[in-house]
Amino acid sequence: MDNRPIGVMDSGIGGLTVFDQLKKVLPSESFIYVGDQANLPYGEKTSEEVYQLTKRIADYFLTRNVKMMVIACNTATAAAADRLKRELPIPVIGVIQPGAKASVKVTKNGNIGVIGTNGTVNSKSYERLILKEQQDANVFQLGCPDFVTIVEDGDAGTEKAREVVADQLKYFDDKNIDTLILGCTHFPIIEKEVTNAMPGVTLVDPGMATAIIAKNQIETYKIASDGKPKPTEFFTTGDNEYFTKQASTFLTTTITSNKLDL
Repeated sequence: MDNRPIGVMDSGIGGLTVFDQLKKVLPSESFIYVGDQANLPYGEKTSEEVYQLTKRIADYFLTRNVKMMVIACNTATAAAADRLKRELPIPVIGVIQPGAKASVKVTKNGNIGVIGTNGTVNSKSYERLILKEQQDANVFQLGCPDFVTIVEDGDAGTEKAREVVADQLKYFDDKNIDTLILGCTHFPIIEKEVTNAMPGVTLVDPGMATAIIAKNQIETYKIASDGKPKPTEFFTTGDNEYFTKQASTFLTTTITSNKLDL
């Protein structure tokens, strides 16, 4: 048995959508969550900058003796996951590969849309992995940094959110997509707005697929806990009161976060 916690990180509160799925799939495990709100938005930074930001959180996780790192951020996954898999002595899981594979499984016409930060879209990571799974797929990507702002500002569910989402997703009107990947962990928080703007399109949330991969990795490495999880520790590099307030609006339980200086 291995009672060390699992480290989960994101640029802000969006990764809590992945954390929520992890808790459902791995209810016996303990977790440490870090939201790097002081450095938002990741999607507008260079790949090297995002790697360095992610690496410093990885180093913090190692000081906390975590047994696995989940990068619950598409931009950080694209910029840092492969390098950290080579550099860290623990399993590292990102969100892009699980999401890409899930989209190929559900599409019927092979036309797949991806929305994410500009950093994720420009990396072409989703396109590359989707085409690896299905060579004749057509992938249409759209950077939607404003969606991250909507979530972080607590505007999900408002008329403003509905208008911004509907306007930007008009890009897909002539693309005939039947599947859309929510390629940013913030986006499941505005899933209702996306669904309203894209009727009939199947949405893929990489969070659940990532949680299943994490479960498989725990079984493969034989690092399951004894079934007595400790309370999750939540940290933010930004304003912890604001983080707590925003996170508590969509998690099923109220949380308390702490300020983390890295």
